[in-house]
Amino acid sequence: MFPLQYAVYKGTGGKFGALQFNLQRPHYTDGKDRDFTGSTALEDSGGRRKLKEGWKERPGCVFMEITSTKEGQKNVYDWDQKVIMALSVNDMGKILLTLATGVECKIMHDPGAKSESQGAIKKWLSVSSPQGTAKGVMFTVSMQAAGDERRHTVPLTGDEVMVLRSLLQRAIATAQNW
Repeated sequence: MFPLQYAVYKGTGGKFGALQFNLQRPHYTDGKDRDFTGSTALEDSGGRRKLKEGWKERPGCVFMEITSTKEGQKNVYDWDQKVIMALSVNDMGKILLTLATGVECKIMHDPGAKSESQGAIKKWLSVSSPQGTAKGVMFTVSMQAAGDERRHTVPLTGDEVMVLRSLLQRAIATAQNW
């Protein structure tokens, strides 16, 4: 069974937007197919399991999607302008530190890093807590890609922070298959 999505919607009054978190379990891939159990990607070699040729291990992550409400419309989200970030285990640790202490974290992603498309798309995530985590945090994401600039901000209340902390702590263990 796959985990359910955790979502927070803040569209009252046409401000802010929506924030969604989806857990991606660790898996093996050959570029076309995914194998979540290892039954296809692994072979037995002298009593030890090893990856078959062409297969790679992929650690789990949490996909975070964020968008704003459509201008002038209450509770209507602009999913065409959403930004998606794949949060690694280390990214989740940085966010958890902010959710626990209130110390701001900033994360930058370049999806094309170490390839020919390096720098073509850049994404920045800032998680801050101006009044302390008991009062909540602000998730702000900015993205630049080929002249397209997007910025979305969604606040989380103290109770939503507690839920997200619990889910991210569990997601780290799941992402590492521990």
